[in-house]
Amino acid sequence: MTRLDRRLALGALALSAVIASASSAGAQGSTRPPAPPAASVPAPDRFRLVLNAAFWPTKTSFSDSRTFPEYAEQTTIHSSYETGTGFGLDTALQVSLYRGLGVLVGYSRHTRDVAGTVDVSRPHPLYLNQPRTATASLSGYGYTEGAIDADVAFARAAGHLDWALFAGATFFQVEADMLQTPTYDEKYPYDTLAIASTPSTKVKDSPVGMNVGGRLDYRFGSSRRFGIGAQVRYSRASAKLKATPDATEASVDAGGLSIGAGLRLYF
Repeated sequence: MTRLDRRLALGALALSAVIASASSAGAQGSTRPPAPPAASVPAPDRFRLVLNAAFWPTKTSFSDSRTFPEYAEQTTIHSSYETGTGFGLDTALQVSLYRGLGVLVGYSRHTRDVAGTVDVSRPHPLYLNQPRTATASLSGYGYTEGAIDADVAFARAAGHLDWALFAGATFFQVEADMLQTPTYDEKYPYDTLAIASTPSTKVKDSPVGMNVGGRLDYRFGSSRRFGIGAQVRYSRASAKLKATPDATEASVDAGGLSIGAGLRLYF
């Protein structure tokens, strides 16, 4: 190898070393730290389970009457009833189907005390046109109401808050104690009449009505799977109750305003 060839070879080696050093420095300069992982976002909840203790603050009243022949004249019995406030349970399952719009199916049941009066006009067994009258209180009666709600519902969430609106049909199950046939305390000469007892009979009806309401809930923790909330619902139907074959139908306003609060589960 000549002296010129050796010089050319050494120059090529030096140039290769410079290029390799520059490439390594460029590669190190272009290195970027890995991007932090994206924050995980919980999947939207499709189901909402609602468990409420509910209160029905409104009272309802109803009445019936019956007229039938006795002692060649007519006996008339008029009964009036008034329910107290109610307390019971309200549970529901809400399913979101598309962008918060879905369905809600729920069941509620509550009981109330019932008080009332009965007024009787009964003919005299010995004389015509001399009816005797008596009045007595009705106590120890009860009223039970169950309701199945089938609603269209719309739900939205914002942070820890979750709300829903719903409306639809309600299938009621109404059961009330009503006066059967009173017994009397009367003695010769039968000028006075006293009511000895007021036995009751259970009367049922299953009317269909409507309901509308809303709910506001607060979710706990980072998972937001549990919560508490409050609910307001108004429902309405007209039940027809007939205590005895000869009595008129009593029209009862089933449902009414209910206010509830309780636990929530989202999944």
